[in-house]
Formats: sequence, structure tokens, C-alpha cells
Amino acid sequence: MSNRANKILPHHRFSHSLGAPLARVQGEIAHVFEAPENHHGANHQHFTVKIETVLKFDGGDADISGQTVFIAVRFGDNEGLDHEIPDLKAGEPIELQGEYISIASAYPTEDNSNPVLPVLHFTHHPVGYVLYEGVHYS
Repeated sequence: MSNRANKILPHHRFSHSLGAPLARVQGEIAHVFEAPENHHGANHQHFTVKIETVLKFDGGDADISGQTVFIAVRFGDNEGLDHEIPDLKAGEPIELQGEYISIASAYPTEDNSNPVLPVLHFTHHPVGYVLYEGVHYS
């Protein structure tokens, strides 16, 4: 499966877009990594989510329900969240929206390796968000 969406979507106009499908999912946090990673000059909070429900998959035609995806939420600058999402815990429900990067297009990082998982990217304004414990982060 390609990283490219099967149609041009409004979020593709933003510089951080990878031209991928837009996914809105609900699931359960599977794993939270210990420390944020400074990646390309920005801090990211890393965790994995097992997708239980796909609420939207615009621009894609794959069935992503049941997959575990890697999440890297940018924070600490004007392009991501103001701060980390507090108290993320494995086993807790979560809802996210962002660009879906398939395994074929995902690249390994220190936390996303062995095996490399698909990625939910751009999970912050102006495209994505995270809804956790009743708080909306974007």
C-alpha cells in the first residue's frame, strides 16, 4: 500500500502533510515510551495504539481496524501541542486524527522498530488531534 492518498485532500496543502490519507480512529493505548524524542528539531511524545474503531479514513481504501499504529505527537513549539499529553497509560482509551502512513512508507526510529509499525502522523493542529481522558489536544 502506498503512502499517497487516492485523492487530493484539503489537509495536503499544509507543509507537514505527507499527502497521506486522513484517519480518525478510536482505540486503546498499547504502549507508552519513556521519554520524548527530539526528532528533526522538535520534541515528540511516542506511544502505540491498537485501533478498535475507524471513524474516518478519507483518501484511503485499506482496512486499518485492528492494526497497532505508532504515534508521534509533536509538542513544545508553535507547530505542535504546547506540552506533552499528561498521564498517558497503556490500556486506556484514546481517539486520534492524523495522516496514516503505511508500513511500506514508515521508516524506523529508535521507538518504532522491530517491527516497524504504520504511523499516525500530523496528530496536531491544523489537521489532527488527540482526545484523551475527555481533553481535546490539538
